[in-house]
Amino acid sequence: MKKNNKFLTDGIILLNKEKGISSFGAVNRLKKLLNADKSGHAGTLDPMAEGLLIIMLNRATKFSDSLMKKDKEYYIEMELGYQTDTYDTEGMIIHKYEEEIEISNEKIIEVIKSFLGSIEQFPPMYSAIKMGGKKLYELARKGIEVERKPRKVKINSIKKIKIERGKSFKIFFYADVSSGTYIRTLVKDIGDRLGVYATMTKLVRTRIGNFALEEAVSMKNIEKINESLTVLEIENITKLKNVECIFDYDKMTVNEEKYRKLKNGMTVLFKTNKFKEIDKLNENTKYKVYMENKMTGQKEFKGVAGIVKKGLNSVYIKREKYFL
Repeated sequence: MKKNNKFLTDGIILLNKEKGISSFGAVNRLKKLLNADKSGHAGTLDPMAEGLLIIMLNRATKFSDSLMKKDKEYYIEMELGYQTDTYDTEGMIIHKYEEEIEISNEKIIEVIKSFLGSIEQFPPMYSAIKMGGKKLYELARKGIEVERKPRKVKINSIKKIKIERGKSFKIFFYADVSSGTYIRTLVKDIGDRLGVYATMTKLVRTRIGNFALEEAVSMKNIEKINESLTVLEIENITKLKNVECIFDYDKMTVNEEKYRKLKNGMTVLFKTNKFKEIDKLNENTKYKVYMENKMTGQKEFKGVAGIVKKGLNSVYIKREKYFL
């Protein structure tokens, strides 16, 4: 939808972020091109990193937390033999392994895979985490290092490990990780465990939840947007996805009366025979709500609602933040 030349449609755009631009810069550029009312992203990629960046438009920004909590997959390139203060090639070398690296491929693979499962990570000093009201990277730039508490993360899988020996000692692999995992720290920790130091040289985010990099659009394509384009043309160029695709919740269809009550913030009673697997229902269960359009006969997505109370033969449901 356009109003006063503003792009007001809610949705998400899967952007293939190029190296050299910040996540904030990419979001601002897209917002300006679209003339969107609101915008945001679901998980920062450092300027040196590439790949999938989910950009939320207008009321879809309400679901930043839902998207950021999803697991992510990365393609990683790292180099053994040195470590920088940022744990990547943007920083200065602070440690160097002076001897020849003589570690077998089997040992390297064994060490990398030893990080599978739940682990603890210390966030890097060059990160946006706040301590005492200051971002860590702001302190790091002043030469101040502070004690950080470890954070629990999970490495779900590591695959396609490739080792290349030559002028430099390189390792390539894919990792599927939980939200909040620092890949730079993972690389640094692998180097420490091997005893030879390591630095991340390339990072590409290939997936967030069920959203894959192959679906993403480049900034070069988005740059084609101009004021003369229709909403449909803009949606085609950006491959805009609607809000409902964000959620993996079951669907529920309501009549107009119940829809009005939900929209107005009322708690609405439903009989349990309307639901599948009643025993699994609890106060954390959420649904995508649909109502039939009487003109078209199509079921239209209206928002998200969740169970707030469960009785013997009934459940009580209330709308969430996003409801049309």
